[in-house]
Amino acid sequence: MQFTANATLIIEIEDVNAMCCYRDRDGYTFEESLRFEILLQDFILTPSCILAIDFPAEMFLDPYYEAEKIMDAVQHVIQELYTAPRSIY
Repeated sequence: MQFTANATLIIEIEDVNAMCCYRDRDGYTFEESLRFEILLQDFILTPSCILAIDFPAEMFLDPYYEAEKIMDAVQHVIQELYTAPRSIY
């Protein structure tokens, strides 16, 4: 994952692969695996720090990735930031 100067969160194919690995190996939900990756990468996220999210094109080409579920999970975790009283990540 990366942030751009214009507050875009870029989800890379490696991030998607990690989320799928946590799902397959550990039984994590996509939300749980994204929270873990955010902590692992030491991101400091606050409400309004993310204005857009880019997903890798490869994610939409292979049904293994469950693109819709991943997109929903990312949106859900980001929404948590907007409703949390302070940054929880």
